Amino acid sequence: MVRSRSILPMMLMAAVAATTACNRDTPASQTPPPVTAAPVAQFDATLNLVNNNGAVRYDGTVGSDEARQSIEAALARAYGRVSGELKVDRGARPAPWQDALPKFLESFIQPGAAVSFEGRRIELHGHATETDRNALLARAELLYPGYAYTGLFQGVGDGAPTDAASAVLAQVKPGTSGASLVKALNEAVTQTPIRFEPGSARVAPDSLALLSKAAQVIQASDEGTRLQIAGPAADDPSLAQQRAEAIKVQLIVNGVSPAALETTAQAGSGEAASFQLL
Repeated sequence: MVRSRSILPMMLMAAVAATTACNRDTPASQTPPPVTAAPVAQFDATLNLVNNNGAVRYDGTVGSDEARQSIEAALARAYGRVSGELKVDRGARPAPWQDALPKFLESFIQPGAAVSFEGRRIELHGHATETDRNALLARAELLYPGYAYTGLFQGVGDGAPTDAASAVLAQVKPGTSGASLVKALNEAVTQTPIRFEPGSARVAPDSLALLSKAAQVIQASDEGTRLQIAGPAADDPSLAQQRAEAIKVQLIVNGVSPAALETTAQAGSGEAASFQLL
């Protein structure tokens, strides 16, 4: 009997040890959660082109090396003289404009013009005559139906609306005196204010066409006419000055002589840019 009593505690201890070892080998409560990859942010592929007297500069972001190589090869075939860099980011969606790009490049030959592709939006900026703008828009509509055409593409084409500012500037005749020119410009930008990206001095794409028309009438005015441009956002003189400079740059890009333009921050509380005769 004594022997049986000594064996029982030993058996119990062995069972407890075995259970403890089993729990130590498979601690369910300590199993690490499965690792899941962070989602990749998705954004539209971009391409920016600037035609500098036949030498084309480019940049942008695409989603693969294959897309980068294909686009750069198309640019080299179209222009020969190209420079720039396309970045590759796996977060970029496939570029819907890529396949038709070689045919579009056949028409993009205007020195001083610039074009940007982003998703299903194409923006024309820089310097382009109305004839060039119409030709490029017709090409874009053929190759990229249903896209948004912004910047200098706005205000041209058969279905383009005529806004109040365009109607005012259309009445300005070649050789107009400086005083009459200033009156027309101020009326135009009051009717349709020059817009900027929120909180910045970057001219909004839908105001580029207005500045292109303004540049045309300035160039056609009396020889020797000089203008001072006052920027909006009077509650921030620094921003107002920067916006005046941005307007000046767009006018120069569209052919106005730099010597004909000066800038200032606008005094008072006006929300529109204004012009004065110097």
